[in-house]
Amino acid sequence: MRKLFIVAGLALVIAAPALAQRGRGAGAADTSAAAASKPTPRTADGHPDLSGVWAGSAEPVKALAPGESARILFPVRTNPDDKRIFDEMDRAAKERQAAEPNKPPYKPELASKVQLLSDKRQFNDPSFYCKPLGVPRMGPPSQVVQTPGLVVLLYQGRNTFRAIPTDGRAHNEDADWTWMGDSVGRWDGDTLVIDTTKLIEDSWLGADGWFHGPKVHVVERLGRRGDTLTWSATVEDPGVFTKPWEMTPRTMRLNANPKALLEEDPPCLEQDGPHIVTDDHH
Repeated sequence: MRKLFIVAGLALVIAAPALAQRGRGAGAADTSAAAASKPTPRTADGHPDLSGVWAGSAEPVKALAPGESARILFPVRTNPDDKRIFDEMDRAAKERQAAEPNKPPYKPELASKVQLLSDKRQFNDPSFYCKPLGVPRMGPPSQVVQTPGLVVLLYQGRNTFRAIPTDGRAHNEDADWTWMGDSVGRWDGDTLVIDTTKLIEDSWLGADGWFHGPKVHVVERLGRRGDTLTWSATVEDPGVFTKPWEMTPRTMRLNANPKALLEEDPPCLEQDGPHIVTDDHH
């Protein structure tokens, strides 16, 4: 029975994005436009004040087409050893991969490696084993704390933080390769530009086997407009890409509560890895 509860939970997780699309149309767009039209606060040095707790999407989500319904996965029978449910989950994952329009531009000769890593991601994905998501997979920050010469990015997931110096210093040539890399920031007009190098090769760019090489270079951009914050990233990796990869930007809204704080996530405890004996995706 334990497996059935797990599968049911996974089913709801898989269906959640589609279910969340319901009821978000023009009203959401109007709310986002209103948030962006507010005055943009600035710090004493004249830069936009990026400080605050940022969450959710400020952009309208495409509603389901008439007659379209979210697919929810249910166990095909009560036998916990029945593998057909995992076959269905694999098909759903492949459909999701095919539907993603903005994939990293890997060199043709590396396509088979990406596919192999994706097919066996339950063995290879570092995130599955509670390792950090890394940059830029971790995406935009959940909270920003901005001070003169330093911007601190806080991430709700796994209680992660990054300290980005903005005092004009160069990269630390003696820095080790890490999950977060060596980052420095600078202002380009009203946009904070974060330049990151020395990212450990163990990290992935995405869950579908999107690996990178040792010379990957990531440039993130954070810009505030009213009560919205837009994050974008460009990934350069000439060893594995045919051209730089422009990730899909994300726009978030400011939490209007001035006393808002991030909640601490429970620790990630991975216990299933040693028990995986097949290629079924759990």
